[in-house]
Amino acid sequence: MASSSDRKLNSSASRASKPTFRRAGGRSGASAKPQRNTVAHSKSVGHARQTSHPVVGSQLGNRSAAKKSSRPSVTSKPVMGAKPARPMATPKPSTGTKAARPGRTLGASKPRSLTSVPATAKKPSSKKGFNPLSSLGAMANKTSDAASVVTGKGKIVGGVLAVLAVLVVVAIVVINSGLFTATDIQIQGSEHVTKHDAIQLIDLPEGTSLFNVDPDQITEDLKQNPWVSGVDVQRQFPHTLIITPTERKVIAIAYISSDDLAWAIGDDDTWIAPLSTSVEVDDQGNVITTGQGSNTLTGIDAALALAKHYGAVLLTDVSADVAPVSGQAVNSKAVKAGLDYVRGFSSEFLGQVKDISTPSVEAISANLNNGIEVSLGDSDDIAKKERVVTKLLSQVEGVTYINVRSPGNYTFRNAPTS
Repeated sequence: MASSSDRKLNSSASRASKPTFRRAGGRSGASAKPQRNTVAHSKSVGHARQTSHPVVGSQLGNRSAAKKSSRPSVTSKPVMGAKPARPMATPKPSTGTKAARPGRTLGASKPRSLTSVPATAKKPSSKKGFNPLSSLGAMANKTSDAASVVTGKGKIVGGVLAVLAVLVVVAIVVINSGLFTATDIQIQGSEHVTKHDAIQLIDLPEGTSLFNVDPDQITEDLKQNPWVSGVDVQRQFPHTLIITPTERKVIAIAYISSDDLAWAIGDDDTWIAPLSTSVEVDDQGNVITTGQGSNTLTGIDAALALAKHYGAVLLTDVSADVAPVSGQAVNSKAVKAGLDYVRGFSSEFLGQVKDISTPSVEAISANLNNGIEVSLGDSDDIAKKERVVTKLLSQVEGVTYINVRSPGNYTFRNAPTS
């Protein structure tokens, strides 16, 4: 049985472990300031080791402040007219952090500010989420950049257009000025297009310059002469314009005996113009254009001399119903078939041909320079017919006539040899 002194010691210890509150207004002589609770250093019941740190507030033993903070605190009412004491708030520990160690006496020294330690930041997830606001922002930035680029390019294009406009105005002024007026017009004549004839045909507007001259119009004017196939227009600054007509190439001379006319035919199968059947030639039979020849040829002989002069082939026995027109295409079937042979024969064989008779398509024949007559017929298998004729001329002596209307079944005649 405990003594009376032990019971007093135990009762005083139990009273000291609990805070004592005093109501205001209990006594007229009571102190205005609320008394602070003091924790006496004593040994707790059932603990063998004395606590080395003081207990905060009303905590007992090793009970944590987090458990105590869950209980409602009882605040004593201040005395009338006295300044109430500011209650001490117990900070809640942050998640994942250690609780503050109890035992430091409040009011013993200047309290430190309690700062919670932030939780460890999580690593960003490797999976990227879609943020529409950030996408809209990126699109807006790109649009702004594109607009800036377009604006910059627009300024450059505007500057280039302004420079071009100035150049156009300057060019118009120069063209319409008299700086490059074509005052020296040189026309190169040809055999059948004289300078006088060309001047009569060309119609240049007054004030024509080297810039606004129209070569197509000049060509159209000169093509009124059927010998002209094209025109070469050259500019020599500052005032010279050189015009040179190009004549059609004559590939055949068609002699129409009923009219005693020799018509020149161009390489585009066009009737060019009639030629005089009275020509002057030298001792070798060459045509003299100067009018000082030693001999004068007429009729078919004149036509043959003209064909030789142009490097063309003479077409004879042309039907009387053929009516050529200068500048018009040849439409006679027999004459066109004769022109097919002129184009189809090789140049070597064509050099042996004196003339080609064209009374009809089926009756076309060629007279060679050695006097041999070759019956050709229509203008089919021209190359094959030429090979047959060439082979016979090289292998058979005394040939006078060859029929190659059917080159696969040809015939020929030759004079007997003694």
